[in-house]
Amino acid sequence: MEGSRHERLRATLRSRRGLFALALSFLLFACGAPQPVAVASHSPSTAPTAAQFSPTPSAQPVLKVAGSRYGDIIVDGSGRALYLFDIEREPVARCYDACASSWPPMLAATSTSVADELDQSLFATTVRRDGSRQVTYNRHPLYYYVGDRAPGEIKCQAVFEYGGGWYVVDPRGTRITRT
Repeated sequence: MEGSRHERLRATLRSRRGLFALALSFLLFACGAPQPVAVASHSPSTAPTAAQFSPTPSAQPVLKVAGSRYGDIIVDGSGRALYLFDIEREPVARCYDACASSWPPMLAATSTSVADELDQSLFATTVRRDGSRQVTYNRHPLYYYVGDRAPGEIKCQAVFEYGGGWYVVDPRGTRITRT
């Protein structure tokens, strides 16, 4: 009797360890986390630097629509995917500090344009704490994911980070929940 109970306990622990390892693997790799950047380098690197992901207003942040594996989504003028943070139910940014390092806001310059397939009346901006203006669409502040390094990349869809869910945005300005 004692041996049978001991074997069941060992099997349960093995099962839980397997589930923990699976969950940990998912968390580490779900978003295609960017590779660490070397501290010192003696040759030029083609890898993107943190400065390349810094939020800076572009002269004309055009919003347009592009096809993706999730359907039609909103992208910037260069084709980079844009995301919404589902805890932001008003057009007020709540992603700052470490959050904004992983999810840089799409900042606006004074002149902007929206592609014809999008509703111009849903486009606006909101003022961030530092005074910069962040692009919003259908009352959702828009963000990039730092791990998306090229047009068309979507590496962090429908994940939970920094207290909320992150989703690509459809042309109506609503989140796409498919994974």
